[in-house]
This record gives sequence, structure tokens and C-alpha cells, in this order.
Amino acid sequence: MHSRIRGQGWVANLSKFQLIHLCKRFFSSLFARDISVEEFSRVHSILSVNEMDLWKSYQKFDKRHSIVVLNRLNAFMPHAGREVHVAALLHDIGKSDSRLGVFSRVIATIVGPRTGRFSRYHHHEEIGIELLEAAGCSEVTISLLKGIGDPQALAALSDADNI
Repeated sequence: MHSRIRGQGWVANLSKFQLIHLCKRFFSSLFARDISVEEFSRVHSILSVNEMDLWKSYQKFDKRHSIVVLNRLNAFMPHAGREVHVAALLHDIGKSDSRLGVFSRVIATIVGPRTGRFSRYHHHEEIGIELLEAAGCSEVTISLLKGIGDPQALAALSDADNI
């Protein structure tokens, strides 16, 4: 799923939609609630062992976001297959590599990829693909996250992440 935010990450270059999206993500990240036992079990039932190890590396707010995206995906595409569910749950896994918290992500978005960690954050999609390939994710999941594949699944994933 290609990010709607491209380039250097300068706020001046962001559209109104992107700014609203970032504000929503910021506040939902600040106030992210813990993952329930039921939610954890559901994620565990979808992901392989290696995929689950990746998901566990998310920070709490990224876990919460992935579950929100999965729930929204199911509303947009009720009969989505496992590969699409995995894509929803792990679409932001590359962000874990930067190890940035909520406020650091805001700064990285404003100033762009000026440091190693900020650069990794800005390149989270490519890093995520590498992590998913190393974990043995299906080609279908990886293709969807590259923006290739079933147009209905791509649209549903994009809409689900459009919070």
C-alpha cells in the first residue's frame, strides 16, 4: 500500500487530506488502548509464526492501528482472503525499524529524512517489503503492499487505512 505521503515529508507539501490523516493518526496514537485478548487471538489466528513475530515488534499504537485497519477492511471487503488480512495487519511494519515514537514521527514528518532513523521512517514501505519477504510472506500479500494485484483488494486496503 503506497503511502499518501511522499517526498521529503515537508508539511508545506502535504495536502489538506494528508494533514487531517496525520492529525487523526497522531491523536489515535497518543490515546491508543491496549490490545484485548480477543483481538490478540484474532491476529494470532490470521498470521503465521514469522508474521506474528513481526506484528509483535509493533509499538502499541501501531498494533492498535493495524487492528483498526483490519476491521475497516472487513467492512469494505467482507470476503477478503488471508493474504489481504495479512497486508492490513502488516502494512506499516517497516515503521518498526525506525524505532520512532509518536512525537518523533511528527518531527520526522515535518523535517523529512534528515537522520538515519528519520530516513528509515520515510522509507518504511520498502523496509516493510524486505521484512515481509524475509519472514516468508506470500507473494500476493507482498504484491498488494507494493500496489500490485486485485484492484478491489487494493482499493479496500487503501480505504481501510484512510482513517
